[in-house]
Amino acid sequence: MRFNFKIILNNEKIREYLFFIGVLFLILLPKGGFKIAGIPITWGYLYLGFLFLLSILIILDKRRFLVSSKHFLCWAATLPFVIYFSINLLFRGYDGSFGNLIAFYVSFGFLPLLFYIFLSSFLKKINQEFVENLLTNAVFWISLYGIILFAFKQITGSYIEIPYLTVNADDLGTLEGKYNMRGSLYKLISTYNNGNIFGVCMLMLFPIFHKQNVSKIKLGIVILALLLTLSRTVWLGLLFYFVLIYRDRVFKLVKVYAFLGLILFVFATFLMNRYFQYGSLSGFILDSNLGGRISQIKQFTGLSFFGSQTFDFIEEIVYLSIFKQLGIVGLILFLISFFSQIYVALSTRNNNYPYLLGSLTYLFVCLSDGCMLYIPTLAFFYFINTMIFIPKKSA
Repeated sequence: MRFNFKIILNNEKIREYLFFIGVLFLILLPKGGFKIAGIPITWGYLYLGFLFLLSILIILDKRRFLVSSKHFLCWAATLPFVIYFSINLLFRGYDGSFGNLIAFYVSFGFLPLLFYIFLSSFLKKINQEFVENLLTNAVFWISLYGIILFAFKQITGSYIEIPYLTVNADDLGTLEGKYNMRGSLYKLISTYNNGNIFGVCMLMLFPIFHKQNVSKIKLGIVILALLLTLSRTVWLGLLFYFVLIYRDRVFKLVKVYAFLGLILFVFATFLMNRYFQYGSLSGFILDSNLGGRISQIKQFTGLSFFGSQTFDFIEEIVYLSIFKQLGIVGLILFLISFFSQIYVALSTRNNNYPYLLGSLTYLFVCLSDGCMLYIPTLAFFYFINTMIFIPKKSA
């Protein structure tokens, strides 16, 4: 008996393999890597750098470079905010760490350029059925792993940590210090090392998963994973998404909310009321301190055109944080940067609606906690924004 292991690598297959590697390192293993001078270097972001260089080489070889007008407009809309921030930096200084400054320019300068300009034509040439199936499977498996890790941690008191893969090698043994506890309960963190980051990132991909997935069991597992993040931000984001898709179907919306409420009730009965720092589910939801965010609101000192604080970091409440540090001008430019894809999508036709829902959901959760400068949040955001303008019929 003879086996033929020959693999025919045509251009379409190469693009699919390249996309699969991106999913592996950005969705399944987003925190794998190491640190240099305290700055996290992840395999996923290194891979994005590789794709950037590959794109440059292809452009130089073909001497031809085409970008759709929609993608170009979205990229151009990001420039004024970055320029304004840089000018603000020169005149007012900077109070944050060098790592956070690098994170800002990678997040707001490099990622939009990479996705809108250099990767948009690459993503357009991949079979969209392949893309959505791969994303759907990735969301399910990383959610299932998250639930298994959640149960393992509650039972044994330890995380499963694989240095360089599921956790940054320099963060080994430090996951409990990454705001992952609710009393004596530990949040579901999967391979994202933080419950909020996992939840926010999965919310952006949830509309694609919800549209493509046909299994109610898998849907229940992903929703359970989102609920086990023990994050009010993630819960609100999930509710917001269902409002968007069922806004004209009240009975369906009530059924969904009843289902989510039942899961929370069962979970609260067996775990929350006994081990939760808030004492009960209602105490958690109605927390007057808003999980520490009330202090961010109290720091608000009034209107300012250019900000009342020297910039250091983007806090949980994204829009308020931008306003306090960069003023009315900075907030307006930020909103132009972050909502441009919504405007372009609503004013044009033939767009990819599930990705638009993911973008809207993220913009909503930024009212509470956007995890904005944390890896890999904005890589997800600019990816789905790019995909908005790649209709499924493209292959």
